Amino acid sequence: MPFKTFHNWLFDGSRNTPLPKATEKVDILKYNSPITHTYVISMFAKHGPLNHYLNTNFNNINLRYLDKAELFMFIKKCVLDFKVRRRDVTYFPYKRHTKLFTALREKLPDFKNHEIKMICEKIDHSEKRDEFYETLGIEKPKKRKLKKKKRETGKISLKKFLDLNFSVMDI
Repeated sequence: MPFKTFHNWLFDGSRNTPLPKATEKVDILKYNSPITHTYVISMFAKHGPLNHYLNTNFNNINLRYLDKAELFMFIKKCVLDFKVRRRDVTYFPYKRHTKLFTALREKLPDFKNHEIKMICEKIDHSEKRDEFYETLGIEKPKKRKLKKKKRETGKISLKKFLDLNFSVMDI
């Protein structure tokens, strides 16, 4: 819901529209809002001129020190000046990370998220899926129950004893 509110405000076409007011469920200016500084900057990856401008001027740690309201108003001005439309904004679908994804993320820190997701899909569709999960420690291996052979009590012959306990070859 905060994303929809933010995008509606951002692309309404007017410079003078105030920021959306905080409601019970939606507050885009809150410190724990999912709309962060980096999200706002990465939204314009498909729009070349604005992306270049933002990367040269704002792609550093100092961006975090800006007030969110000021940054949002500046981005709105940039959207109007660079004539960015809704369809020019990149959309990153949200997927909940699985246990396999987090395990592979720890094992393969140099890989990108989409590469790890591709590996996860291959593992999930492979025949040896259970072996991968056991190797990574995600699922515990199933313990196999061993059945003990019942041995006869009492006296047995030497030949029977050798057959039960040793492999005997005729030479």
